[in-house]
Amino acid sequence: MPVLIVLIFGSIEFGLAVQARTMVGNAAREGVRVASLGGSSADVQTAALNALGPVSGTKTVTVTCTTPLGNSCVIGAPNSGNTATVVVTVNYTGITGMFPSLTNATLSGSSYMRIET
Repeated sequence: MPVLIVLIFGSIEFGLAVQARTMVGNAAREGVRVASLGGSSADVQTAALNALGPVSGTKTVTVTCTTPLGNSCVIGAPNSGNTATVVVTVNYTGITGMFPSLTNATLSGSSYMRIET
């Protein structure tokens, strides 16, 4: 019986970790989409955090903008042709605590897109 319980909780914990990883990648894509359409840095962070939904843990959203020559630019300003990059990081905390490698995992997702405004 104990082995069965560990297998059940392990499956649940692993499934939730995979779901969280997928949501982190989707949040980065949602944030960079807002940036490519001319949204401000605050709009990008809000969109990415909203896309994370119920993922547990400390959430960080980093937004950068670069020109084709590698110089920096400003998100939200007219930057047509430049590239916006969004990196979303979550210090994932599991729900059961039975698996330390899943309980304290750092999940990260990044996405970049050309700015069209």
